[in-house]
Amino acid sequence: MRKSAIQPMPELYGRYIDLVEDLTLNVALDKHFANIQNLNLESLEELGNLTYKPGKWTVKEVLQHLIDWERVFVYRAVVFARKEGTIPSGHDENIMATNSKANSKSVNEIIEDFIVVRSCTSSLFRGYDEEDLMTVGQNWNMEMSVLSVGFTIVGHQIHHFNMIQERYLPLLGIDATLIK
Repeated sequence: MRKSAIQPMPELYGRYIDLVEDLTLNVALDKHFANIQNLNLESLEELGNLTYKPGKWTVKEVLQHLIDWERVFVYRAVVFARKEGTIPSGHDENIMATNSKANSKSVNEIIEDFIVVRSCTSSLFRGYDEEDLMTVGQNWNMEMSVLSVGFTIVGHQIHHFNMIQERYLPLLGIDATLIK
């Protein structure tokens, strides 16, 4: 199903969903999976534990944040699609980032994990039919369809990759691109 079929549009996550083209979810997941697989690992590793501003996350923490939240969103999608009825609780992204230990890992280790997670995410969403994708669940403070959760995952990645390109890569003092 295409992004334009999302009903209702979750207000909080619309800013991420709006970043995704009006593709089918599977095409969007595949397209942005390719971006994960083609990241400029050398530049990301060179950034190390730098931040663009005091109090901001490192690139490693940003990447780990994407992985952690993809897992959180996938859990929500499963609960909704299976009509289990649980209302997933909210999570504090800053507490999660602080406790992620991302800065003790290499960029390559983090990206390997990201590739595994996205592969599993893509497999899960491929198994959903139209009824599953249109199923709506209560996400701690709003209604979301399984379809909107999938597009939130993709849009969240786009948002943070844009931030890395615009705010972190300039720290290297060279004209580097995030995606090779």
